[in-house]
Order: sequence, then C-alpha cells, then structure tokens
Amino acid sequence: MRQYHTKIEIDAPAQDVWRVLTDFTTYNEWNPLVRSVTGDIQEGGTIKTEIIPLENIFSAKLLSFKPNQEIIWEGKMGAKFLLAGKHYYHIIQLNEATCLLKHGEYFSGLLSYLIPSNLLRKMEDAFARHNRALKSKVENGK
Repeated sequence: MRQYHTKIEIDAPAQDVWRVLTDFTTYNEWNPLVRSVTGDIQEGGTIKTEIIPLENIFSAKLLSFKPNQEIIWEGKMGAKFLLAGKHYYHIIQLNEATCLLKHGEYFSGLLSYLIPSNLLRKMEDAFARHNRALKSKVENGK
C-alpha cells in the first residue's frame, strides 16, 4: 500500500473549517488541488472530483460525510483490486478556537506499488498547498 499524509493547525473552530471545506461551489476560487466536487453529496453517493495536479476527473464513492469531523471518498481505476485510492479529511477540534486538519490518501491494489515515488511527493506537496490555502480561506477569508 502506498500512502501520504499531511496535517495543519487552523485557528478556527471545526464548524468554520467544515463550512469552507464543504462549499464545493467555491473550490475553483481558492483550492489548488481539487477544482470541483459534484454529484450526490451524501454518504454512499457517487461524486466526481477534478484533481488539478493530475489533470483528470475521477469518479468516487463518498464513504463518510460527518459534519465538522470527516470526509472520506474512494475512487478506483478499473477494478478495485487493481488500484483504488481512499482520500480523507479529518477535522479534530483541539480547543474552542483551534482545530487540526489531517488530510491524505491511501492507495491499495496490485498497481498501487507501481505508483512512482516522485508522483506521491508531487501529490503530497499539492495536499500541503491545499491545506495552506484552506487555512488562509478559513482564517482570513482569502
């Protein structure tokens, strides 16, 4: 299994982070990683995510959509046993004014071992840029 994980502290309550993170209509204004999320936005729903660094649109199943806590979706390329990616956001309230965003992805399937390390680094860097942009949008409205 290949994977990468990022995290960032945000000086805001979890509900403020959730509000920006789930306002998918404004992603193209601030998000350097995901241009859009469309579809059936509820647990079990099918969504489409446009991932900017990969210049591709992926179909995924929304596995978890817990307000102020987490979003998890899973996409696959071909059959799940060949390649699947589970993308997650976890929001952890640290105190009344600060939360921690954990954000990453797990890849599974036979082909996951063939994902080049440089592509994983590129995606991890994109996730870190996303986190900084989210922090700025939540804290400063920019």
